[in-house]
Parts: sequence; C-alpha cells; structure tokens
Amino acid sequence: MSDHMWRAVDDYFIQTLVKPDAALSSALARNAAAGLPPIDVAANQGKLLYLLARMMNASRILEIGTLGGYSTLWLARALPENGKIVTLEFSPQHAQVARENFAEAGVTDKVELLVGPALESLPTLQGPFDMIFIDADKRNNPHYLRWALKLARVGSVIIGDNVVRSGRIV
Repeated sequence: MSDHMWRAVDDYFIQTLVKPDAALSSALARNAAAGLPPIDVAANQGKLLYLLARMMNASRILEIGTLGGYSTLWLARALPENGKIVTLEFSPQHAQVARENFAEAGVTDKVELLVGPALESLPTLQGPFDMIFIDADKRNNPHYLRWALKLARVGSVIIGDNVVRSGRIV
C-alpha cells in the first residue's frame, strides 16, 4: 500500500472516530512550537491505546518514551480516578514540554514522569503494570521488551509501536 493510501486511511479513521479535543490539539501545537520531532502517535492510534486501557480496566500503565506526552494524555485519560501512569523520557527538554501538556490537560495527578535513560529507570520500578506501551529508541526495543516482561503480570498488555516498517519487522 502506498504512503498516500496509508495517510488517507488514517485520515478517514481520525475524522470518523476521533472527536476534536482542545487539550490534545494544544499538546501537539506545544510540541511543534518547542521543536520536538513530529513523531507522536496518530490520533486514531491514541484513541486505540485509550480504548485498550479502558477495556482491560488498567489502573497501572508504564510508557517507555514520552516525547511531549501526547500518547501519555490518551492513556492517562483512560485510567480510573486512582490510576497512575509512569512514563519514561530521556530528554529533559521533552519532559518539560510534556509536563506543561499534562498540566493543561488536568492529568498531572495521574502521571509520574521519570527523566533519564529508560534502561536506568526501569530497574527502579515496581511492577506489576497492567499495560505497557513501548515507544522509544528502537535499537533498545529488545531490552525494553525484556523489562516489560519482568514488570508485567499474567494478563498484562504489552504494545510495541513502530515494529513493522516498510513491510518488515524491526
């Protein structure tokens, strides 16, 4: 399938399934204004993460790779009142933008943001997590997956973003 066709399909799903949301739009605008790379999950992918977390009634979520917090917002909104998402971000600049996005969206109380190399933060975490979303530097995915398995429980959902590229598995 051509890149044009992929974009058309994404656009269709976004227009059909994802309602406009000021906080999410603002987060993407803040990310762009701060010069963050435009590699956030698409809105329909964010909605899918939200739905998966809601369907499994996740109360503890681990996200490896925060960027500006766009996917974190989707996941935090899926949590119950006492739920928590722990998100790991390497870049202090990205983390600061994410914190601003969390505050504007009103989810700061549900988010614990750890700054530094994920492979240094992961050993400090206590599992189990109900859901784990891996979306960081791809070369470390095998290490992140090993940690995800250690921090999961039976029934946890582990999602790896961008593992299929150009028809090949990374």
